Amino acid sequence: MLKFNKALLLSCMTLAGSALACGPDFPMMLSSDRAHTFAALTEPVFLVEVQALAAAVPSLVSEPSKSGDTVFADSYDYQNERWVSATEQAERQLLSKEQALIVQQMRQSATAQQALAAGETLAAELRFYTAAAVAFAQKDDQQAIALFRQVLALPLEQQQQRRSWALYSLSRVLLRQYDMDHRAEVATLYNQLQQEVAAGLADPLQLAVASLGEQAKLAKQQGDWTTAIALYAAQSRWSESGRASLLWLSKELAAMPDQELMSLVKMPAVAALLSRYLMTQFSALSYLEPEQLQRLLVVLNQVPDIQLKNATQLATVAYQQGQFALVEQLLPHLDQTALAFTLRAKMALKAGDSSKAAEFYAKASQSFAPELSQTEVVPVQQDYYSKLSIEDLQRQHYCRVQAEHGIVELSRGDYLQAISLLTAAGMEYWQDTAYIAERVLTLDELISFVALHPVAAVPEKSEWHYFGDTPVEVLLHHLTARRLMRAGHYQQAQAHFVDPGLKQLAKRYQSYAEAAKSSWTDNAKAEALFAQAKLARAHGLELLGFELAPDYQVFYGQFEPYEDESRSQSLPGAELQRLGSSAPTYNSRFHYRHFAADLSAQAAELVPQNSQAFAATLCHSTKWLLLRQPELAKAYYQHYLQHGPYVSWGAEFGQNCPEPDFVAAKQRQYDNRQQQLRLSARPFKLPIYAAAVLALLGLGYLFWRRRPEK
Repeated sequence: MLKFNKALLLSCMTLAGSALACGPDFPMMLSSDRAHTFAALTEPVFLVEVQALAAAVPSLVSEPSKSGDTVFADSYDYQNERWVSATEQAERQLLSKEQALIVQQMRQSATAQQALAAGETLAAELRFYTAAAVAFAQKDDQQAIALFRQVLALPLEQQQQRRSWALYSLSRVLLRQYDMDHRAEVATLYNQLQQEVAAGLADPLQLAVASLGEQAKLAKQQGDWTTAIALYAAQSRWSESGRASLLWLSKELAAMPDQELMSLVKMPAVAALLSRYLMTQFSALSYLEPEQLQRLLVVLNQVPDIQLKNATQLATVAYQQGQFALVEQLLPHLDQTALAFTLRAKMALKAGDSSKAAEFYAKASQSFAPELSQTEVVPVQQDYYSKLSIEDLQRQHYCRVQAEHGIVELSRGDYLQAISLLTAAGMEYWQDTAYIAERVLTLDELISFVALHPVAAVPEKSEWHYFGDTPVEVLLHHLTARRLMRAGHYQQAQAHFVDPGLKQLAKRYQSYAEAAKSSWTDNAKAEALFAQAKLARAHGLELLGFELAPDYQVFYGQFEPYEDESRSQSLPGAELQRLGSSAPTYNSRFHYRHFAADLSAQAAELVPQNSQAFAATLCHSTKWLLLRQPELAKAYYQHYLQHGPYVSWGAEFGQNCPEPDFVAAKQRQYDNRQQQLRLSARPFKLPIYAAAVLALLGLGYLFWRRRPEK
């Protein structure tokens, strides 16, 4: 028991790790290690794969999302520290308070007769069923059978609340009798229950689904493995119980001696179950029971008929084990499923034929149900796959195929096809999409691509982040806007910001940048540059930040994954050339801080060096880089020491910086010019004085000559 639980847990963890990429210990991008991406085969999901073994049963409408009916399940009441059964919840919520109280009193009765007396005021359906439940609990089977039959004998319109309960409960009590006659009736009752629920009969306790498991258990007890597997597989579509039961059957088969197992695997259903068990639990088995894994693979491959009918599953296990010769042997016999086409693509990549691999990936995508490519991507949860629906799991598989196909096209140099496929793969592969959009495509290519993916509906602002339900289109437009901002195309960038607040910030940033270029005076330019620098420092991540390296806006700048620089050397030459063209000017973490520091330093060069503004702007440049780039910060500080004035706050330079006083700087500039003029005239002071005296004498002489004669 303990060994099985460890295997199941390890399997779930392996699946989650390979698909969710939820932290620094997991590869976060398919494009970052393409050799591994091309070689690795994502472990199939047991719950999805066993659906091919399901019996043809009616579509049991027992999920609230489909039927609109309330469905109950056992749950734990933490406040009162006890388990509350689904039956108790249903009786409390689906009945009136008076009815629920009477039913509760009936269930506390010692006998069915006492229960009948306590429920005299109830409708016959509720009265007979609850009394029957009391008899069942007291193991008074004959009384229970009689009362359940009374419920089912009522007119149909009078038994709509408890009909599904009575059909299931009567079957259970008959099974307790366990004779051949009752077994036949039980089968009829279960089939009737399933058909009526499929036709719309209320089933708040999901008893029709449970009946599939009961039928499967009966079949297994009679040695009918084929029927048991088919019914458990059908049950697994709606209930975790079916999946767990199939895993138990698989464990039971795996533990059998070879001779006993060989007689069973000749049944197609048994061979199909066991082969699917091996490929979906490979990670756990290879860790916990490697010898058993090897033995079972040999057993299944001994019979050619079994091998051919389960070629895709056995080839998958062989690929997982690195037995590529066996995979090659089975390739001609693979089916037309997405898994089979993916396996063919992996083998083509192994042979170096990326063109053929792309063709197989395209066929893998086409083999999924059409609606999977049209539905919204399901946000991935860090949880066991059993908590996701089969449709969700299939959608994730579809997205994985699309994403891997995108990486193949990326390596082949078809960049627009690559980003199209990765965008279609959804949020789980956003970082790969961002890599192409931010670094591989030219800016013109990106703008053209984004124009084909408009934001259909603006989500709530609280959802605009990578870890939420943000549509890929929103993130793509914001990435494009930031890239345009870095390129200086401010007006165009504003059209791509979905967030109105960011639009306004971008507009302010544009006004500062344009003022810094167009202002007539150095002082005005300096003031605009510093305003631009402050805005870049305060909101650089949202306005200018790279989605990936070096800023990692994708993680709000809070997390910096380790990057293996050697991997980039194996990239195609054309892609490397594009990466060089789109490389950040400031290739450091939070590059916009360095950019802001340089803007502030440029402002310092436009104001007098003996002004407070010169010291204050360099102080901010120093402050913004002091923690992460102390050497650069020191250079700004040294520049201040060499050229700047004494300031009273100099002891806290680079830590507490006042705002630059550009008004005083303007006055200082005027005073400096006056001072410079006086200094320039000082060597010529005597000639100037002499010239002034002569000029005065000349003026006096002119006045004297023009005086009127008396």
